[in-house]
Amino acid sequence: MIIRFSGDPDDLFERFERARGMWMEAQDAEYERPVFYATCKTDGGVAIVSGWETAVAHRAFGQGLHTHIDAAGMSKPDQIDRMRIERFGWD
Repeated sequence: MIIRFSGDPDDLFERFERARGMWMEAQDAEYERPVFYATCKTDGGVAIVSGWETAVAHRAFGQGLHTHIDAAGMSKPDQIDRMRIERFGWD
């Protein structure tokens, strides 16, 4: 999944990391973590790239994150690309 937000990259990076931290704190100890996660600064904002082992975990992240994005003072994403990982890793 790739989530894109437009705006000041430094501000968005800080706000998204705050939202992600709030989301993690709201989970129980057994929550499924992504197999891949990166926050990337772009010329026009940030792109969040994540890969999840299960669709259930992916949905839990996507649905649960909205409240925390609002709390961090962010608007809705400008673009969300969902895709299935067919191969993970270099080898």
